[in-house]
Amino acid sequence: MAVTVIQTRRDISAAPGPGSSRKAPERPDLPLNDVARASSAPATLTRARPVSSPLAALLAAFVTLGICAHATAQQPYGWIGDNHAYALPLGAFELSRSEARVNDTVDFLNLRDELLAGNSRLTGNSGDLNGDDTKLTLGVGLGLELFYREKEQGLTINLGPISSADVENLDNELVTQQRAYGAKWVFYDAVNQDPSRAWTSAALEVTRTDSSSEEFGGDLAELRTSATGGVLFDPPSRFALDRLADEGWQARLLVTASLSPAATATLWAGYGKNRASSGTRWDVDIAFLREAFYQTFDSRESQYTLGANLNWQAMPRLPIQLGYEYLAVRGRELAIVRGGGDLTRFIPSFLLGETINERTADNHTLFGSVTWWITPSVYASAGASLFSNQFTGVIPHFNNPLSASLSDAPYGFAAITLGFRFSALNSD
Repeated sequence: MAVTVIQTRRDISAAPGPGSSRKAPERPDLPLNDVARASSAPATLTRARPVSSPLAALLAAFVTLGICAHATAQQPYGWIGDNHAYALPLGAFELSRSEARVNDTVDFLNLRDELLAGNSRLTGNSGDLNGDDTKLTLGVGLGLELFYREKEQGLTINLGPISSADVENLDNELVTQQRAYGAKWVFYDAVNQDPSRAWTSAALEVTRTDSSSEEFGGDLAELRTSATGGVLFDPPSRFALDRLADEGWQARLLVTASLSPAATATLWAGYGKNRASSGTRWDVDIAFLREAFYQTFDSRESQYTLGANLNWQAMPRLPIQLGYEYLAVRGRELAIVRGGGDLTRFIPSFLLGETINERTADNHTLFGSVTWWITPSVYASAGASLFSNQFTGVIPHFNNPLSASLSDAPYGFAAITLGFRFSALNSD
């Protein structure tokens, strides 16, 4: 049941925030006669720009180490993706980078054009996406692997004329960063004595995530109080949607089993919690106007996921993946704080947030990829993801006054990935 609490704000001095040392069994990987205990491929999303953080230097060091290291396998691995119940063996690591795109040329199933057609507020190239995703996974033994992921994306949002206000220099891109880190533990292995088949395996995965977006706004030059006139502001003052952030965790139970010598299936179920925030502000010098235009939206919610994935070795060095996941947002609680006074009615309608708690709370995702192992340690993938309700539940703070209006529209993107998998330990 969704709960909404609306308060009138009186004090704006503080804005609330969002708050067995066992060796990996060896077996022929379907049909590659390879070791198959493992891996994880990157998710897609995020904007292509350099990541200036300690992770960049760490990744470069791992690549250099991997090139000099002796790989654990003599043939390419067949396992690709995050959705399986295997873990990298001790000393092995995987580094991958993916780029996601939506634009005039790459418009998956013409969903961007349909998004524009179904929303009168959007114009131009709204719905374009530039994204990048970097992921590092490390096998630490005892069936345990650790992972860290950084994503960044830019979603284009071009708004048409605003009837209640004249906003100059309006932003046209919602830029989002996301970090995720956690661990996967394989707690059950039933090794199949037939070396041509995969074994059944079960794992528990725990992930911590946090996301934030840059503020989105413009310079408010006029408030239109009637059809014939309004109040001018010279110079214009910045008006923005800000405090865009969320944080949360998720636990998943995964079970992988063999379907045939060339195919495996994985089922998973997950549960998690998130909290998110957003708000509006106006940097005008007049105190009662600042008060009237101040808003905060803080929410808490639970998430449930169910999914299935098929990994099929169509031919040596060519694994194909197809998957589906259902995500349900439940128990959403939304607290809204607004400034008092009649001037609240002049806040541009796209930032009022009157219906954000009523937006869809379910998302169906289809995804697939085709991977080519270029060498026993290097692979390239091409894939796509299709969401029934854009980023609902995927980026919780997108349930804000601006992007919530897009949350009930289908969306999809295409992505390419380059990955490296090596072992820092020599194998006999």
